[in-house]
Amino acid sequence: MEESSETTVEALLEQIRRIAAREPHAQCAVRGGSLGPVAAALNALSTQLSSRRMEQEEAFGLRALVEQSPNSMFSCDVDARIRFINFTMPGLTVEQVLGENLFDWIAPESRDNARAVITRVLATGEPGGYEARPAVSGGPEWFAARVGPIMVDTRIVGFTVILTDITELKRTHLRLEQSNRELESFAYVSSHDLQEPLRKIQTFGERLKKTATGLSPEAQDYLERMQGAATRMRRLIDDLLAFSRVSNKGRPFVRVDLSPLLQEVREDLEATIARAEASLRIAEALPVLEADPTQMRQLLQNLLGNALKFRRADVPPDISVSAQVDATTQTCTLVVADNGIGFEEKYRDRIFDVFQRLHGRGQYEGTGIGLAICRKIAERHGGRIEAHGTPNQGASFHVTLPLKQPSSQ
Repeated sequence: MEESSETTVEALLEQIRRIAAREPHAQCAVRGGSLGPVAAALNALSTQLSSRRMEQEEAFGLRALVEQSPNSMFSCDVDARIRFINFTMPGLTVEQVLGENLFDWIAPESRDNARAVITRVLATGEPGGYEARPAVSGGPEWFAARVGPIMVDTRIVGFTVILTDITELKRTHLRLEQSNRELESFAYVSSHDLQEPLRKIQTFGERLKKTATGLSPEAQDYLERMQGAATRMRRLIDDLLAFSRVSNKGRPFVRVDLSPLLQEVREDLEATIARAEASLRIAEALPVLEADPTQMRQLLQNLLGNALKFRRADVPPDISVSAQVDATTQTCTLVVADNGIGFEEKYRDRIFDVFQRLHGRGQYEGTGIGLAICRKIAERHGGRIEAHGTPNQGASFHVTLPLKQPSSQ
């Protein structure tokens, strides 16, 4: 069949459909007949709409996203030479930056970390990130950098970097660290200085108790109460010192095998375990991790002591210690579970706060600092601790710790 020499209604309707569908550069064949001028007009309209659409896409598209981004974006080849940058620091031109080595623009103290991350991205093709100070002044003091590979087919030919200004965040973080150090130092010094006058109160109280034979029953009661308060105060000061020492007096991280360490803790608690008629089941193989051995001992002793203390009346404690290793995240999770009094789940965060107790001092001894110390130890090691409990059924504590530390502490 010969093609029609005239523009048809069907062709016009198809052109209108394509324009409505925003097809780029939609055109209709212009033929003879009375509808030919209509086809030409529709083609002109399509061209005009395509042009406007390109202008809008240019204003709100990729170029605008890159050029007007508040983040600095640039790309480098495998030798870390800068090949593109969307904007530069004040006082510098693009020409002064292009072709330069990226590491020349990073402060010396930040270069090794940045180089390690970029090398890993180029080797694995997996994105990474680092924080760094710039080597030039006049702009932000701190950047957070996200690094990604540039792929051509299956080859990595370079990498991209997106910088975000984190100066204010870093300043706030440094102020908080300083404040925490000052608070910990204050707690340590205050607790240490309180020990001597408290020791005198206890000493003179004991002498008074031995020499004052003519005291009335009421005076004897007062003396007993004073000695009891001094003993509780001494225990509180010791716990405060232990809490402040987690950060101030922490030792360097070394390889720690938790199996023999836990056996030593078990021996230390042997008398308490026997007195409570408790059973303690320990997994055969516990992981080896980089940690502070003294603090790991303190963590395990506090958790086991907690399980022995908060037991149900007339129910022998049944305590288990197990561990799971996650090869993907390179972490291990220690689980200490018991069949004690448990707690309601709404208190699962509160029990880790300093001085927080769910029971009166008359029911269970302690200052309410033991679990706070456990949380601080876990956080110092880059980990976390969580608790789960059911009233009158028991509780379990899950401590997740990295197997390897990113750097020595």
